[in-house]
Amino acid sequence: MEGILAGIKLTVAEYSKLRGCSERYVQSLCQKRKIEVEEVNLKSRGGVSGISYLIPLTSLPDKEIKRWIRKHSKEELLVASKAISEPEENKIIDLTYETLTADQREELGLKKRILEGWHKYRLEEKAKGVSLAEADSTYIRIIHLQYPDMAFSRATLNKWNKAMADKGEMALIDMRGRHNNHKTGMPDGVFDIFQYYYLDQSRKSISMCVALTKMEAKKQGIDTELPSVRTFVNWVSKIPDPVLMYFRYGEKAMKDKALPYVHREYDDLYANDIWVSDNHTFDIMITDGEKQMRVYLTAFLDIRSRKIMGHYVTTAPSADATLYALRQGIEKYGVPKRILTDNGREFLTFDIGGRGFRKKGSEQDPETIMERLGIDFHTALVKNARAKIIERTFRTVKEEFSKLFLSYTGGNVLEKPERLKTVVKDVNKLTSLEDFRDYVSQYIENVYNARENNGYGMRGRSPNEVYRTTLVEVRKASKEVLDIMLLRSTRLQKVTRAGVKLKFYDKEIFFISDEMILNHQGEQVFVRYNPENLAEVRVYDSEDRYILTAKQVEELSYFATKEDVSKAMKEQRRLASVVKAYKKDKNLKGTDALDLVLEAASDVLDRDGELNPDVIKILRNPDKENCESMATAVGAEELDWGKANEKIKRLERK
Repeated sequence: MEGILAGIKLTVAEYSKLRGCSERYVQSLCQKRKIEVEEVNLKSRGGVSGISYLIPLTSLPDKEIKRWIRKHSKEELLVASKAISEPEENKIIDLTYETLTADQREELGLKKRILEGWHKYRLEEKAKGVSLAEADSTYIRIIHLQYPDMAFSRATLNKWNKAMADKGEMALIDMRGRHNNHKTGMPDGVFDIFQYYYLDQSRKSISMCVALTKMEAKKQGIDTELPSVRTFVNWVSKIPDPVLMYFRYGEKAMKDKALPYVHREYDDLYANDIWVSDNHTFDIMITDGEKQMRVYLTAFLDIRSRKIMGHYVTTAPSADATLYALRQGIEKYGVPKRILTDNGREFLTFDIGGRGFRKKGSEQDPETIMERLGIDFHTALVKNARAKIIERTFRTVKEEFSKLFLSYTGGNVLEKPERLKTVVKDVNKLTSLEDFRDYVSQYIENVYNARENNGYGMRGRSPNEVYRTTLVEVRKASKEVLDIMLLRSTRLQKVTRAGVKLKFYDKEIFFISDEMILNHQGEQVFVRYNPENLAEVRVYDSEDRYILTAKQVEELSYFATKEDVSKAMKEQRRLASVVKAYKKDKNLKGTDALDLVLEAASDVLDRDGELNPDVIKILRNPDKENCESMATAVGAEELDWGKANEKIKRLERK
């Protein structure tokens, strides 16, 4: 068995799957030489500096080797054994450079460079009078320094040299265990039937799919013995990841986990050009002193440097938590040019980022905080996690930070530790909210931001280092200006005799000032406030111009004391006195209204003068002595005034 396993080497991806850890972690172990590796230099592939690693299977602990053996059928191991014992000339038939895998090309290039260096070194040392044996010994030591984990000897060099001379450079390729691609033991057509059942969003288990395959194979007349379940497990690993993700988990899973990222060029970005923000749920149970609880992290990340600029640990994601994190980042590092978030309500609040697609055309909203700060605000595509690099940061926080706590809950039922039931029984043993916030801050500042990062565009530098070296411009704001810019806003409201109101967590709080009562009742205004200090608010007109500052009105309880009522009445009387003193305070003076009218009439009389007509005719009232003249004046017959008077009296009596 040792002979079979000796020539098997695992890639970083294969090793990580076997150990159940991340590829990033394995890459780190290889770089630090914590495990035995064979290092291969690349020009256009691999990790940092174009380096790839191969891990000998025999270097793993026995239990890991046994696990690997369990995942491979006996037939596959026999094929591997046969491949080791077969002469190389049977394996290089029809082999060309184009048919080589990437690993094989790396192997070929490395061996050729070693052989070329060997011949050159031999010639140089021979010219100095050094024997070939001594030259070979020295050269081998040099190779060991360059590739310390590579099994190497003088016999190895001679073997490679002879193989290349006899059969060409393709003879340098180690074909052990590769020529059949581990595809033995599976009858024709059987795996196609298996895939029909396995590649389905019902996500049937491999065992169930094998049972269904047996039934369908029998129905189709395929009379053959099916391989073991372990063989099917191995073959499942050969299904392309995009195919597996699409058919078992859906299109979104395929795009998020299997299709390549749209790589963005970071070299044209500078620190503070773009910040991205999101919320992360801590998979940890903590306590507020009375009960256990889960908390969340609201964070802003600089895209260029991967540096966490501002953060806030909150009991629930909210617009206020977003502002707390943003304020922290701006106070430390300045105002970013652009911010990218998802479509969460905590970001698309009308007074922070704007309501986006939620906005109604009939409503008038105030200037947003992002606009006041001069930040170009954008949202990522819906259900497009790859557009937000901060998601990868949150995965790092989970692996490096959350799993350190005994109260770690896991992200799902499968990840849930068995000890959790015991740990959470006593609330007093859980981490307090205050301490947890301190731990988060320490981790972000002293670990995450300060640790080397091998991500795309980082080149092994820490976020702090990248931030310092790519920082070109800092847009700073004084504390006073920042306090005003970061104020929350209400929508337009009318000033009433009670002042203006602010609805805060289902509670109405009123604010008032003398100037507001006297000069602005009935006007439409915006109210801006600091959620951390509700003692006063700033009031702006409908054109978003500052008017005044109003103070909070103290509301009386129904159980208020006589003194409290008296105090409130005193304030009311004070406002009344302000009103009463309005004319006096304004020094309003003028002439008495009656005097003013009489003076005006006199002025008219003086201007027009007295009437002086050329003819004056006097009219007299008719009487009994002059009935005739009256009758003539009105054009009537003679009138008996005595009878007329009697008739009038009779009518009055009736």
